[in-house]
Amino acid sequence: MADFIDVSKIDLGLAGVIREARNEIRGASLDFVRGNSLFKVRVGKQNRITIPDPEAEAMEIREGDLVQVMVIPLRYSINRKKKGKEDI
Repeated sequence: MADFIDVSKIDLGLAGVIREARNEIRGASLDFVRGNSLFKVRVGKQNRITIPDPEAEAMEIREGDLVQVMVIPLRYSINRKKKGKEDI
């Protein structure tokens, strides 16, 4: 008896490599997002930021807890000069 190979399960060429890379990136992204949160805040007096109550409650963050913050400045809007602040 001859052995048969299911060709439909073999990814050939660049398209297969790209598909596999996308799957790996998607999985890594989901792992990063799981248990984390992303939201916009405005910097207040003394450069303070506040975690919105719904986010803090969902992540069970309490006063005094240690959290890690990654800051990504958003581009300033054209109206900032007029209003003195950025529209969020």
